[in-house]
Amino acid sequence: MSELTKLLKQLGQDSKLHDEYVTDPKGVMLKRGLKEEEIRAMLDKDVDKVRKLSGLDNLKTNSTVKACD
Repeated sequence: MSELTKLLKQLGQDSKLHDEYVTDPKGVMLKRGLKEEEIRAMLDKDVDKVRKLSGLDNLKTNSTVKACD
């Protein structure tokens, strides 16, 4: 599992991490070792690129992924 995928999963489960991410998203991603391309996609809220980079583009699900401010 990539660091991006781990972060996405943890953001949905850990409210403290979520709050830290809201305050300093780039700092959280750098601390987690995300690649520059992953960080840029997240900061740009490029859902298609995030799905591709995380491997979630192949995931068959009925859930919705959307970028939120």
